[in-house]
Amino acid sequence: MTSSKSKIDPRRKRTRDELLGAFFRLVLSRRYHEIRIADILSESGVSRSTFYEHFASKDELLCASIEGPFLILAGMVCNESSTRHVEGLLVHFWENRALARGLFQGAPHRAIRRKLIGCIESRLDNCARNKLRIPRRLVAHALADGIFSPIVAWLLGEATCDAGDLAVALQRCTAASIEAFSGR
Repeated sequence: MTSSKSKIDPRRKRTRDELLGAFFRLVLSRRYHEIRIADILSESGVSRSTFYEHFASKDELLCASIEGPFLILAGMVCNESSTRHVEGLLVHFWENRALARGLFQGAPHRAIRRKLIGCIESRLDNCARNKLRIPRRLVAHALADGIFSPIVAWLLGEATCDAGDLAVALQRCTAASIEAFSGR
């Protein structure tokens, strides 16, 4: 039997990677709301119709670009992400906080929050679905807000702390929340 990863057309992957790379380069030099689809197409050399074969919108491209980091955050739900990985991600966010601040507020924030909720909901499907006292969608919302809100406030400078301390606190809070949302 062939795995689903080996079935991915290398050309589709290359095009997707080109779009993500172009988006990343643009987001480093411009504010999110200033980037147009036409800019992404120009930077990537991909046609408009091909773009829409991969992504429905710029927000969807943004969400795809942050999926890897959010899988680390969502991994806390099932205790799959180590404190070291979470701390490393927080350090990365801190080092790129000017960019993060622009993405983690306003319209991009709503799209990114939806992405984190989706990542968490998937993790809940794998490890806690039958144990939850309330619907997993509600749990995913609560966990996403409990994880993301302190990170955003920290990046905005509302309070300062060490990335390692924040990582430990987020992991403990997530574990306690999962226990509270569990049925027995």
